[in-house]
Amino acid sequence: MSSSTRVSRSRGRLGARLAAAAGLAALCVTAVPATSASAAPTAAGVMLENGRFGDAVLCASADNQELWMVSKSAASGNSYCRWKQFGTDGQFVLYNLGKDQVMAYHGGNENKVWMEPEGSSGTNAHDELWSWGGQEGWGASALQSYYDSGQNVDARSPYLNERDKPRTDAVHTRGWRHGDQRELTWKKVTS
Repeated sequence: MSSSTRVSRSRGRLGARLAAAAGLAALCVTAVPATSASAAPTAAGVMLENGRFGDAVLCASADNQELWMVSKSAASGNSYCRWKQFGTDGQFVLYNLGKDQVMAYHGGNENKVWMEPEGSSGTNAHDELWSWGGQEGWGASALQSYYDSGQNVDARSPYLNERDKPRTDAVHTRGWRHGDQRELTWKKVTS
């Protein structure tokens, strides 16, 4: 099977699944006012910039299934740092343009956030769903697991002597009440 046929089939499955998720979201989720986090993505996707570390963006790894923090200058032009949101702010899939996969979280406090082929979470499709929390005073919103809204994508370094820096290890989640919330917030940027 050719690469373009696989991509076409994968996107077709993603579209069908997203249509079903959008129908479910329409039934289960009330309308959320538009925020900077809900700005429409460009054709080239958006970067997800951290609310505390303004120079740090979320990127998929080209070499494995992990996600990493990368400086905006290093991320410029890198498709592994470009994302598209499919669905409403209350329930969506984050698709990575470079990886051609979606972001997933399989539960547990401070566990890794992964990239995986769309639909590979099996019977628990919620593993691939995310939601935006309300916009905070600093202009960013919590990026939280739809499966467990208490777990947010965390940019903070886990090392005690580096807590004021973005992480240098693979990205994990962290609970909202456990420390500085700015590090758990994100906003979409086009450049």
